[in-house]
Amino acid sequence: MIGYTLPAQDAESLLKAVGQNMDKILRFEADALVKVDVDFINIKDRKIKVRFECPDKFTFEAEGLALLPKKGLQMDYLQLLKAKYTAIDVGEELVDNRKTRIIKVIPEAEDSDVILAQLWIDPELSRIMRMKTYTRKSGSYIIDFEYNTNFRPLPDRLTVSFEINNMAFPTKAMNEIMTKGIQKPDSIPKKATVIVQYSNYKIVNK
Repeated sequence: MIGYTLPAQDAESLLKAVGQNMDKILRFEADALVKVDVDFINIKDRKIKVRFECPDKFTFEAEGLALLPKKGLQMDYLQLLKAKYTAIDVGEELVDNRKTRIIKVIPEAEDSDVILAQLWIDPELSRIMRMKTYTRKSGSYIIDFEYNTNFRPLPDRLTVSFEINNMAFPTKAMNEIMTKGIQKPDSIPKKATVIVQYSNYKIVNK
């Protein structure tokens, strides 16, 4: 990482470009395969439907996925960038062989659930490569964005890493935990990963 700080307006311009890139999309829908990776329990892969309508209406049909941090997958950065915030450019870093700028975003609204978000942005294509979010209610989570093309801002794959202790467990999951003899809280893994593979995008641009 290069340790330097650029003027605030540069960071804001970069975030504005990301928002404008997404604003070109009126609506879209896609199929998604969701894989939940938790060491102590088997959760079947699920095929779901994802829908989005401008400006930030996101429908993520994930019934039964109690371990899924849905907020992290619903493009909450769109709402974040449309609200008032303070932006700070803290340097550069390679992500998936792409040179990115790291922007810290601090929401100004006192009732915002997001306390701080750190975005790794590809300045050439104006899209997010990684996002780490700190919230009041759901702890923190990291999302890695992967793209198969350069012509759209929508990811083909998301990898979300989050803290298990901030998620609710379904009854079936708790029964399996007890059956396997995992009874002490400190014996349960602290982290989990969700991988979302998108396909069959149908996009309507403005």
